[in-house]
Amino acid sequence: MAVHEAVERAKEFERLAVHWARNANEGGPPEAAALAQTFGSLAAAARMEHMASRMRVLGEQLEAVKGSMDTLRRKLPDR
Repeated sequence: MAVHEAVERAKEFERLAVHWARNANEGGPPEAAALAQTFGSLAAAARMEHMASRMRVLGEQLEAVKGSMDTLRRKLPDR
């Protein structure tokens, strides 16, 4: 799943959560509050998916930097 897809999904879920929360606040149907909470939870899950993807990329970059530093250490003379 692409990172941008997770962000777009989160935005859509957030929009729906706001819609249903406003609907529940204005005396809408009884299930409106439950729907707002459900969409809020889905938005949070999509944001977490995005964050996990970014953390995975950062971890891979850190490993690459660590490997480069190890190579440099081996090439530098002992002081």
